[in-house]
Amino acid sequence: METRVVDTTPEWRYQAAVIARLHDMEDRGLPFTCAGDMNRAKRNKRERMEAKVTGMTAGEADVRVYLFGGRLLSIELKTPKGSRSKAQKDRHKKLAHLGFIVVTIKADTPEEMADEVERIVRDHL
Repeated sequence: METRVVDTTPEWRYQAAVIARLHDMEDRGLPFTCAGDMNRAKRNKRERMEAKVTGMTAGEADVRVYLFGGRLLSIELKTPKGSRSKAQKDRHKKLAHLGFIVVTIKADTPEEMADEVERIVRDHL
């Protein structure tokens, strides 16, 4: 009988690894800053209403990297089995149409994702 290992690492762990890596890069003096988003966080009905009326937008990317010269790099993070929602596809298309850089990254582990995000950010510095 074959044993299959299924990775059930939640997406927030991937995002935590990415944000930690980006903060480390900032601390080392690289010219950017970043912000993560918890758009997908579970909320009750009232919290969903508050999020919506205060500007939380469906489909917004998980991580925003603010680059020198007023450039914005939006990064959507996906686990190995994850896929973008319709709201994400629509939002990312709109941002790209406005000239912003939007990338989606899928990786097998949080560490691999952090490595890929670091490479992409360095390529845009």
